[in-house]
Amino acid sequence: MSTEFPELLRTYRKSMGWTQEELSRRWSYSFETISAWERGKRRPGNQEIPRIAKFLGIDAEKLAETILNSKNNTYLQHTYVHQASNFEVWGELQNIYRTRTEFNSDFSYTRMLTNAQSVLAVGISLNAIALTYSRNSLREAILDRRCKLRLCFLDPQGKKCAEREQEEEYNDHILARLNEMNIRNMQLVKDRISQTSPEHARLLEIRTYDMIPRYNIYIVDNTLMTVQSYAYTRGEDTPTFVLTRRTSGGLFDFYASAAQDILAHSKEINPQDYT
Repeated sequence: MSTEFPELLRTYRKSMGWTQEELSRRWSYSFETISAWERGKRRPGNQEIPRIAKFLGIDAEKLAETILNSKNNTYLQHTYVHQASNFEVWGELQNIYRTRTEFNSDFSYTRMLTNAQSVLAVGISLNAIALTYSRNSLREAILDRRCKLRLCFLDPQGKKCAEREQEEEYNDHILARLNEMNIRNMQLVKDRISQTSPEHARLLEIRTYDMIPRYNIYIVDNTLMTVQSYAYTRGEDTPTFVLTRRTSGGLFDFYASAAQDILAHSKEINPQDYT
């Protein structure tokens, strides 16, 4: 692919009949970012490449190569060459953020979930969806894009939730009440969708599990993933890994199997318990 990234992006945008403002809205980037990319003043970060490649309908590795070969990219060449060697060793590791706060400032769950067709989320409270992502955005994702969301919360009424509260030295039922509130928020979204389309409402699965919470995992379209380990610190303070599926049997598959195991041991909530 000999076309440079600014030209590639500009050609794509014009073929869609979009202005830079419309592209920025549809892709959930600022107008300033889109303009800088098209003028060659800035380049997408490593963690952005899989997402942009999906929008453009091209292979992520080809897009990385395009950016690598663009003019004035000495720094980026070092970055991607180094990253390529990481792919050989680690499979799909895109980035490591020291905390979730750093992840949110640089990439964010909101951007990650935009235009998703399917989401599997397992964790304790799933605040990134239940609190941060607006109810309107969730309704639009389900009603307009038929996005399937499977959300697995730590059971607020279960034994493992109480143990986690003791481990983090919370007051009794603090974590349970947070989980109950988040589950109730998701149930309200589902109820609102049901009023319009019961068929669409089935795309939102609200589930709980009563197992030791080891990971906070978000999987989008089975190609993009974030992972945090639940050690003895709160989720905001632990490193966040960003992974993309690039090979079979790599890190992505390892953590995806952990998420699937939680899903298999979860159960759909009884709505009457959270009204």
